[in-house]
Order: sequence, then structure tokens, then C-alpha cells
Amino acid sequence: MKRWIGIGSVVIGLVATSACDRRDADRARSGGREAQEKAQKQIDEASHKMREQLKRADQQTREDLDKARDQLHQALSQSERDAEKARDKLRDRTKDDNQ
Repeated sequence: MKRWIGIGSVVIGLVATSACDRRDADRARSGGREAQEKAQKQIDEASHKMREQLKRADQQTREDLDKARDQLHQALSQSERDAEKARDKLRDRTKDDNQ
């Protein structure tokens, strides 16, 4: 009888250990999933922020390029006007010298 009690105790101990191992494994898997979801959420947030920053930087760059292009056009127009005035003055002097 003691032998059967001993065997039964060992079997109950093995079953209990097996159940504890499964619960620990389930708990570990659950914790791992939660950590993975949290990490994925942080990655998604960082990615979203980065995309927004890149959009803002792209927009700022486009605005800066537009301003630079406008300034270049203004400078070119002014230069053409100045060159035309210089040609007119040169023509006037040439006419005055020839007369």
C-alpha cells in the first residue's frame, strides 16, 4: 500500500510539475507577445513621426527652392534691365560722338 501511495505521489508530482511548466510557458509566451506588440507599436509611432518630419522637411525644401528660384529670376531680370540701360547709354554716347 505504501508503495502505491509513493507511486501515486510521484505521478501526481509529475502531473503538477507538467501543469506548472505549461502555465509558466503560457505566461512567458503571453509576456513575449505583449513585449512584441509594445515594441511594434513604438516602431510604428517612430516611423510615423519620421515620415511626418520628412514631409515637413520636404515641404520646407520646396519652399526654399521656390524662393531661391524667384530671387534668381528677379536678379536675372534686374541684370537684363541694367544691361539694356548700359547699351542705351553706350548708343547715346556713340551717337553724340558721331555728330
